[in-house]
Amino acid sequence: MRKMTSTDLNHWIGAQIYRERIARKISQEALAEAADVSRVFISNLENGNCGAKIDTYYRIAYAFGISLCELFRGNENNDAAEDILELLSDCSIEETHALTEILRVSKIQIALLRL
Repeated sequence: MRKMTSTDLNHWIGAQIYRERIARKISQEALAEAADVSRVFISNLENGNCGAKIDTYYRIAYAFGISLCELFRGNENNDAAEDILELLSDCSIEETHALTEILRVSKIQIALLRL
């Protein structure tokens, strides 16, 4: 993994904010108002044109109803988790346990292949 520059970081965090805002169907104006910043500032953040102080990121996360950790972590794993939950949603208890065990064993096998 290469070291991220501040420009890379601004683009990555901006993309996280954009994805979260779109997923929640919130306009830039509404997010800006809730986070006590301007719409132009939100646009610049989402486009990676600038960064923000930690308290501003906190207000943005709060406006989304999530923690800073969730904002910075993003949803890379959430999509897969949602897919798995959807697959399990109509399974019986026995099927759910069996599929969970298959996932557990598969995860171990993948980890072993990396060694």
